[in-house]
Amino acid sequence: MSESAFSRATAVAVAEAVRPWLSTDVDEPPPAAAIVAALRTAEAEHSGHQRDLWGHAVGNATCAMTAQDNHSARWLWATVLDYARLATAANRAAAVTLSGGVPEPAPA
Repeated sequence: MSESAFSRATAVAVAEAVRPWLSTDVDEPPPAAAIVAALRTAEAEHSGHQRDLWGHAVGNATCAMTAQDNHSARWLWATVLDYARLATAANRAAAVTLSGGVPEPAPA
């Protein structure tokens, strides 16, 4: 399956979620392998629940890269995005807790 089989919108959203761990800043979605590498880096830089979330994102991204049909690939990339969003939200919540601040409710 080609790397372009997943939806561009999902790819861009995943890339935005992992942008701090990507080595380049581009408007086009990076290749799937670059997203997986960035997710692995994010996983390695965290611990506990956040690491688990990044790990689930990595696993789903790896499966999406080898999916046999477009429907499965799109579903897996959407799942990657969900885990990346959860991990970044957990990261923000942890930062607020460590700083002694009061977490604000997540935007709807």
